[in-house]
Amino acid sequence: QNNGQLLRIRHESTSTKTDMTFGLFLPSSHATILRSKRQSTPALYWLSGLTCDDTNFSTKANAFSSAEREGIALVIPDTSPRGEGVPEDIDGAYDLGLGAGFYVDATEEPWSEHYNMYSYVTEELPSLLEESYGVGVDNAKSIFGHSMGGHGALTM
Repeated sequence: QNNGQLLRIRHESTSTKTDMTFGLFLPSSHATILRSKRQSTPALYWLSGLTCDDTNFSTKANAFSSAEREGIALVIPDTSPRGEGVPEDIDGAYDLGLGAGFYVDATEEPWSEHYNMYSYVTEELPSLLEESYGVGVDNAKSIFGHSMGGHGALTM
């Protein structure tokens, strides 16, 4: 039985200079752990593949009952920055631009202003989760992914 809670959180990102949205599954044990102040809920980060957003894993993976059973928070970031001013591939390629951030920090314009997914996933998002939600504190975190997200997980 799954008694945990799935949140979809939108926040202003300093890494991407856009609003970013991520999914966060909190197991029912999270509230007890927060009250004890001696532990942190461990975090398992999922990085999705090309063309996905933060909702694909949530709707297709059926992972919440396992995370609930193990007392693990699932963190599901988007695959790229989105919004006004975020560049797309001018030829409309699916593997460059929106939905295809490759979890790296871009080094060339026009991509380098917003496409800083490595910094977002390895620095900004963990800090936000630790400080605001008590998730992944004391390095209690791990990462996995599929396709583009698997590459991202291996390089992080």
